[in-house]
Amino acid sequence: MGDPVKASITIERLEPTRANVLIEAIYSSYGDSYDHAWVYDIEAVAARLENQTMVSFVACAPDGQVVGHTGLLRDSNKDPVGESGLAVVHPDWRGNNLFPTLKARLAQWCKEEGVLGMYSEATAAHPYSQVANIHLGATETGFLLGYIPAEVSYKKIDTKKTSQRLSVALFWLATSELPTRTSYPPTWHRDVIEKLYEHNDLTRSISPGIESIKGITSLLATERADDHNDAFITVLRQGSDLMNAIGHETVTLKSEGYNAIYLDFELSDPATGVLPIEIHDELGFFFGGIIPEAKDGDILRFQHLHQANVDIQDISTASDFGQELLEYVFERKRLAPNSGQD
Repeated sequence: MGDPVKASITIERLEPTRANVLIEAIYSSYGDSYDHAWVYDIEAVAARLENQTMVSFVACAPDGQVVGHTGLLRDSNKDPVGESGLAVVHPDWRGNNLFPTLKARLAQWCKEEGVLGMYSEATAAHPYSQVANIHLGATETGFLLGYIPAEVSYKKIDTKKTSQRLSVALFWLATSELPTRTSYPPTWHRDVIEKLYEHNDLTRSISPGIESIKGITSLLATERADDHNDAFITVLRQGSDLMNAIGHETVTLKSEGYNAIYLDFELSDPATGVLPIEIHDELGFFFGGIIPEAKDGDILRFQHLHQANVDIQDISTASDFGQELLEYVFERKRLAPNSGQD
């Protein structure tokens, strides 16, 4: 179909009254297999567009047909960063640079609104989304293994058929000038986190953290994603009972049948600098990556697989750095007890 500019493609902001457009776009690329159930609910989509917890842009063909979509997702419309997601290009229009065109427009909106940046989860079932992110200036920050249910299918994209859950590459794209921050990475992942800071051009002062958290009770928040069959544990406060608290929550989630469990710590918290390595060696949580500027600083994400096998041969990368990072993630996974199989 040629270059999108020559074909008079127009990029438009998606308004709440056109919420059905996103649903139709999802169906065109994924059928009913997309792994977020709310994208098929017109009221849920319209509500997100109305309160700007989702900001969307669509690509329109000369006849008015919507042939592409991307959006910024946030918990609050005041959040300084958001997730760039719901990237959809109609199968007949792939190869026309619609994804980078749409994401560039979204990045422009972020810059205009003072949003610091966007993180995204690019499928690792094929390299195409990763390549497009890199061409836009986005950089890898991690890999989440088994993140996407195996039932998700990509129309007209040649990927290996597998019954296993699919993995994603984490990417970061800065859209405004970023603050300089102090970060407290645990000693057992400090080297890779420093590499990620350098690769993503993040200015961070590395500090060792505090020596003791005795007398403090840990506080966790857990979010269950039933449409993904996975769960996220966020450590809101670290205390002397941290291992027991995480261990108890992990056992509960595994008993409920969740295939993948992700565990988040704030790298701006001095207690993170002295995280016990037993989180890996005993509880089986291995390195996933970082999410820059997610909460007054960066998030360190660990992962644990339960009844979800992944194979490094099924995961695509788009750069030498990405491949090196993926191999690090799998090495830590191999050394972690009771976290899936290679």
